Amino acid sequence: MTPEERFERIEANLERVSLRLDQMSDRVDILTERMDKFEVTLEVLNHTWNERFNKLWETQTIIMEAQNQSWQAIGTVVQTIGTLTQTVGNLSETVGDLTETVGNLTQKVDKLTDTVDTIVKGLLRPNGKE
Repeated sequence: MTPEERFERIEANLERVSLRLDQMSDRVDILTERMDKFEVTLEVLNHTWNERFNKLWETQTIIMEAQNQSWQAIGTVVQTIGTLTQTVGNLSETVGDLTETVGNLTQKVDKLTDTVDTIVKGLLRPNGKE
């Protein structure tokens, strides 16, 4: 093989290597573009996930606060019912006392009525004699 043939052969091999390197470079560029798109997709998904998680957290916080307020309201209602029950008990006792007092007053009025009747009958007799 002559030096020229060798040179031509080396030149052809270099051209093939150069062509293969260009093809590999193109593939690397395509992979780089895909990786960039994938990275953007991951960033969007991460942002979306964070927004959803934050919204879920806010909602959970609102629900827990509402539950807390509900329990406080239930406690207040139970306490109010207890107070009302005690008040009704006191009122029942007072009504019992008033009923007894009215009974006593009725007896006294009856006695006064009898006394007044006796006095009136005595005054209406001639000269206080029968």
